[in-house]
Amino acid sequence: MRVAFPIATLAMVGVNTAVLLWVSNRAESVESWGFVPAHPSLVSAFTSMGVHMGWLHWLKNALFLVLFGWYVERVLGWYRWLVLYVLSGLGAIGLHWAMSLTIQPALYHEGLVGASGAISGLVGYFALRFYRHRVRLLWASPSRWGVGIPMWVGVVLWVILQGVGAILDAGQPTPSEVGYWAHLGGFATGLTLALMWGAGAAGEREYTLHQAEQALQQGAAGDALRYLEPLSNTPRPDPYWLYLKGVAWTMLGDTDEARTAFLHALQNALHQRTYALAAQAADQLAQLGQLHALPASMLRALFQHAERHHDSKRALRWLETLTRHPELPERPEWLLLHARLLRQHGQPDAACAVFQQILTEYPDSPQAMIAQLHSTRCPKAP
Repeated sequence: MRVAFPIATLAMVGVNTAVLLWVSNRAESVESWGFVPAHPSLVSAFTSMGVHMGWLHWLKNALFLVLFGWYVERVLGWYRWLVLYVLSGLGAIGLHWAMSLTIQPALYHEGLVGASGAISGLVGYFALRFYRHRVRLLWASPSRWGVGIPMWVGVVLWVILQGVGAILDAGQPTPSEVGYWAHLGGFATGLTLALMWGAGAAGEREYTLHQAEQALQQGAAGDALRYLEPLSNTPRPDPYWLYLKGVAWTMLGDTDEARTAFLHALQNALHQRTYALAAQAADQLAQLGQLHALPASMLRALFQHAERHHDSKRALRWLETLTRHPELPERPEWLLLHARLLRQHGQPDAACAVFQQILTEYPDSPQAMIAQLHSTRCPKAP
């Protein structure tokens, strides 16, 4: 997966840092920005998420914000990341407020500040999206990790700790400085949004794809196909999945299956306007000697995309492959395009030779009329 610049994550780090600098040495400002259940307001709910009690408080939150925020923004994009962050912060404050009215009245007159509730929402989304990943706990050596646990185990342990802390704190006359209820409320909100946005299914696909890629790297094409089969059989398979399926069949030596997979990958990639992947699929088909089996309409679309992306060198390679097949009805068209690209690449002699080939082999074709016009710029044979 392509790693995007985490603009929202870093922007939130910057905003919180700027607020902390502004309220430094202003104790009354910190109190006035916090959310107090006895005097609830939507304004204080928002401002409380951006102010912290001090640098240590903020640095701990910033560490988790960057750690989880970067990964979540990478898969959600900045807009939905911001929605997740804000709604999780509000969910955290909402549960904190509800608990102050019911289970823990000691919180009723205490102010709540900090971004940990909103960050807990990022953890909630992360937990479902990346639940198959492992959390590394210890190094086995300077070069590799040792002991690790699955992500879902780490998240369950964290939730249990927050729940136990909230219950124990509820029985105390003076609440602790840790907003346990806010953490749980933010986490629950993030997890709920993750369920609504299909994070679990997306995470499963990403894990399966990663396993397939690893299998291909290890030369285990059969294992890769077992991972790719459920992905490629979905109603709208990603062209990359189909491309990997073609690579696996190529490794197994099944040209027919590989051609089918690459053809579907190319077709889907062109439909989704992802030219880079379409070009890779076309390269594979050319290496298999199967590029000529593509429908002419698909080939025309491929060459149009190559022109838009200024990828004429690649187009020339494809055309050299296509023009070797005299049985193709569209061969005069490919020869003419080949000649034009050769001339554009500063190979006038080679272009003139192709123009002459069109005149010789297809004298009655429409392409021959165009080749005749271009041939006037070619040197005359002695």
